[in-house]
Amino acid sequence: MAKNGLIQALFLTGLVAMFGSCSTAPETQPAEETAEALPAEEAPPSGPPTAIIETDKGEITIELLPDIAPETVRNFLELAEVGFYNQTSFHRVIKGQMIQGGDPYSRDRDPYNDGQGSSGAMLPQEFSDHAFDRGTVAMGRSPGGDDGGSCQFFIALKRAPSWDGQYNAFGRVIEGIEVAEEIADAPLSKDTHPSMKNRPAGKQTIKRIRVEYR
Repeated sequence: MAKNGLIQALFLTGLVAMFGSCSTAPETQPAEETAEALPAEEAPPSGPPTAIIETDKGEITIELLPDIAPETVRNFLELAEVGFYNQTSFHRVIKGQMIQGGDPYSRDRDPYNDGQGSSGAMLPQEFSDHAFDRGTVAMGRSPGGDDGGSCQFFIALKRAPSWDGQYNAFGRVIEGIEVAEEIADAPLSKDTHPSMKNRPAGKQTIKRIRVEYR
């Protein structure tokens, strides 16, 4: 009996030790309270893309049209986002008709090479039935070529049916057409060199082009 009593005492002592240790263990908080909040993933851009051209005269906002010129819009967005157009200029202006800019050569001090630059890649032709109305934006290109241009773009200031289907139209001005008109009204250079035709006398600077999704 003494032996059995000793065994029972030891058993009870073990139970007390076991339950005592469990009762002093820290409580585990619910997972949702202890888990650190993970940073939310950045939502991909949504809505139609727009490009805001910041100039010395003000801003020109362009709604881009990827439905009719997807490669041209993609290329334009990529160039704008890496700062390709920063400090270029509108190097060719025709009052009441159009302004053209985006040539990287227009950054330097040699006005005679303006209009000859490219991004190093040529676009496919993405001609469409989009009418060249006032505010239409398109890529400039060499007449008769089999490409759709590269980086230089122009803004139509009036209806130009002869341009329909001849250029990659990829956007339309939705705000700031009066800024484009003011640029077109700039005094022209008096230099009679053939390459200076329709060249503004002073720089019509494109500070930068920023991209937004609305």
